[in-house]
Amino acid sequence: MRIYADTSALIAWFHPADEFAQAVTDWCRERSPEFSWNPLLRMELRHNLRRLSGKYAAAAWHAYRASETSRKLRLEILHLSGHLERSDELSARHAQSSQAGTWDFVHVAAAQHVRAEIFITCDAAQAELARVAGLARVHLFA
Repeated sequence: MRIYADTSALIAWFHPADEFAQAVTDWCRERSPEFSWNPLLRMELRHNLRRLSGKYAAAAWHAYRASETSRKLRLEILHLSGHLERSDELSARHAQSSQAGTWDFVHVAAAQHVRAEIFITCDAAQAELARVAGLARVHLFA
């Protein structure tokens, strides 16, 4: 099953001190997911994990790296110029009616491109954009 998790959900999965960690972890335990993965998501996630501090920051980084090596993150083909164009087209259709930010459009366009069956996020604006954009199943951790 193709599952697209945005950065907010992935940080919660890797970082035990995140406010959504318990909900995301419980959801993942029930499904043992393999997440759709792309270079832009990788860059954003790694950047945000590096910014963490506190006693669980190192644990989050190591959990992320373990997920890469265990293939819990499944790399999808994503051509940057085409993907940015798809993201821009999505923005042209929904920017006026959405509270979602630029990266939210990038994530939703990536999920559409890989035909994700489930899209998970901890971001309400992004979840709404995913629904409006036609993704079949959207799960918001609130």
